[in-house]
Amino acid sequence: MQALFNSKKNLLKKKDSIFKKCTHPFVDFLWFFGIICFCVAIRHPFYLGLSLLAGVLFNILQKNWHALKLIIYCVPIFIFLSALNPLVSHWGETVLFLIFGKPFTKEAFFYGLNMGLIFLAMFEWFLCFGCVMTVDKFTYLFAPIFPSVSLMVVMILRLVPFCIRRGREISDGRWAIGLKKVAFKQKFSVLNAVMSSILEDGVMTALSMEKRGYGTARRTSFLNYRWRFSDFCELFFLSFCAFFIVCGIKNGNCAVNFYPVISFSKIFASLQSAETFFAFAGFLFLPMIVNFFLGIKNAL
Repeated sequence: MQALFNSKKNLLKKKDSIFKKCTHPFVDFLWFFGIICFCVAIRHPFYLGLSLLAGVLFNILQKNWHALKLIIYCVPIFIFLSALNPLVSHWGETVLFLIFGKPFTKEAFFYGLNMGLIFLAMFEWFLCFGCVMTVDKFTYLFAPIFPSVSLMVVMILRLVPFCIRRGREISDGRWAIGLKKVAFKQKFSVLNAVMSSILEDGVMTALSMEKRGYGTARRTSFLNYRWRFSDFCELFFLSFCAFFIVCGIKNGNCAVNFYPVISFSKIFASLQSAETFFAFAGFLFLPMIVNFFLGIKNAL
């Protein structure tokens, strides 16, 4: 019975590792890099909405519930950006109403909605990037080329969550011995303890690296990712989709001119290039589809 339980447990671990490590880190990095670049270059609301949907679905499949909670807090920022543009920019011919004698135009409002949608899509994909491209993958990719820069970037990325976690531990410890957590003066005491802890850990890490001979020999990684045939196929398909997307951006199929007049027929007319839209959808959803079929294959 215990052996059966252990076999099921190992199978679940195998499925989880397959789902999270089914592709080479270089392919994952190029995928995220391409998505972020396309989100910046594409200004069409349908493309951006599809990108946001893919990012939310990716976080759901990765069970990154923290990212899904953070996206809720970005909704007020989305509303603020949408309302700010008509208050600053008064371009457009369709005036909805006047605010302090300044026209509030429909074109400026839709342009602000589009900018807010870009912000939401970029924020969601950066959360996906942080979930997949972990510190070990980032170090594996860039340490052989830029060892000092990669080490510094990894330490910077690690610093913020480390400070938050250590501050919470110190604050809970002070509360356990009877000290208040809400007092403003106590916050400075916790901050002082966190900074002291960071400096002490830095000194200990530096001494440990020096004693172990860091920098005296060729740098190696404790993870060994190998290229597989599936990685080359995914890289080829992503390059194929990226070619059509770049051609669509160059031909103006992925942009909407909101000024001087905007209409829904004008937005739909810019979607005449179906190959660009399907190429963008394939670029977004390819890793999720591959992981889905791999999960089904290993379940059977």
